[in-house]
Amino acid sequence: MLAWTAVAVILVGVVGLVTYALTHVSTPATVTQTARTSPDVLATLSTVPTTTFDQVGVTVPGVELTPPQVESGPPLASGAKPEVLVIGAEYCPFCAAERWPLVVALARFGRFTVLHDATSATQSVFPDTATFSFAGVRFSSRYVTLTGVELYSDQVGADGTFIRIATLDPAQAALVARYAGSTTGTAPFVDVAGRLVATTAAFSPALLAGQSQSQIAGSVAAPPAESQSPGTSAAPPAGQAIVAAANQLSAGICASTGQLPAAVCRSKGVRVADQSLGLPVPPPAG
Repeated sequence: MLAWTAVAVILVGVVGLVTYALTHVSTPATVTQTARTSPDVLATLSTVPTTTFDQVGVTVPGVELTPPQVESGPPLASGAKPEVLVIGAEYCPFCAAERWPLVVALARFGRFTVLHDATSATQSVFPDTATFSFAGVRFSSRYVTLTGVELYSDQVGADGTFIRIATLDPAQAALVARYAGSTTGTAPFVDVAGRLVATTAAFSPALLAGQSQSQIAGSVAAPPAESQSPGTSAAPPAGQAIVAAANQLSAGICASTGQLPAAVCRSKGVRVADQSLGLPVPPPAG
């Protein structure tokens, strides 16, 4: 009972923090942008072997995953391509967790040319969670476009609230109101081309606690236990959770691209995700 009470207190605190930040405008201030993400980290996340995606699938022993919801609303597109809309806040630990599988999934369809480092707020639960910021993100792909909106910085203004750095346009606000039931905003919010919507992180930020960005990236690259070679380390739960959630996000992107590229969309890991989400399952590659 005491454990459940503690969890309830934490969740109430998180809801209060998100609600307060999303409904209060901070005193204008200069926000310092963090460094660009290391090319080594991006290379690691962009070269996860297909065998790792296939072996992890969409389940991780001992880890509860929250899948995105399949939607049948109007397609979301930008520049004549399916659009992935990501709305977050740099201070938000659940946004910090969700950005990891987003980066891994999107890297299967294109290339990040600009991405910045970030950590969640020290003042929040799951403090200082290593992640990325989608403020000013640049992503190139022949299959899909990425729109990243970070509503708030992780820096606090003179009035004690997190500094607002962006606002939603009317179309984005309408999507959030439709799928999240909120008129003021929610974070994280992910809309994958109108096919999948996520309004929370796929897994608890607790899985990432105490790890640096490079350590988390390394855990994604490590092979699952059942496939590891003698003398190598198996992927810890954080890495497997990121891969599993990336498979689900990949399935949503594939559903909007006509199952292209085939090497990704017809892979075992994505087909397992299709089945688990109730999306059409294409035939296997080859």
